[in-house]
Amino acid sequence: PPGWTGVFLSMLSFLFFTDMGIYWIHRGLHHKLFYKRFHKPHHLWKIATPFASHAFHPVDGFMQSLPYHIYPFLFPLHKVTYLGLYIFVNVWTISIHDGDYRVPRLLRHVINGSAHHTDHHLYFDYNYGQYFTLWDKIGGSYKSPTAFEGKGPHDYLRKLRE
Repeated sequence: PPGWTGVFLSMLSFLFFTDMGIYWIHRGLHHKLFYKRFHKPHHLWKIATPFASHAFHPVDGFMQSLPYHIYPFLFPLHKVTYLGLYIFVNVWTISIHDGDYRVPRLLRHVINGSAHHTDHHLYFDYNYGQYFTLWDKIGGSYKSPTAFEGKGPHDYLRKLRE
């Protein structure tokens, strides 16, 4: 659809398409043939920090960037929308590594936020998605974050201080 409706729909489809691509690429990078060589530098932080958000081996960074660059070749996307989404992707990537677990309660099992990604760094085999939990649920790799149950790393630190 043309106009603002088309821009909005292209933004949504971009998020779902890239989330699917990132899920499968990220999951593949955890395979024993690739993990140590390409993805382990990102996992040096067991508790994710904003610094970890862009700490990638060049091959890892290239592979995970592919869905963002393939999308505009397959689907129409306005160039300003693409640039805006690029900024959003970078902010989102930092935010899922920042340890701020606040997500509206209704969306906790839909949005792949910082709590999900912290468990990904702790347990490795869960929560590979970028924005949503859909592909983790389809792929059998979804794990409800321990932080939502009061058993996350920040909860343990708080108990140690008491």
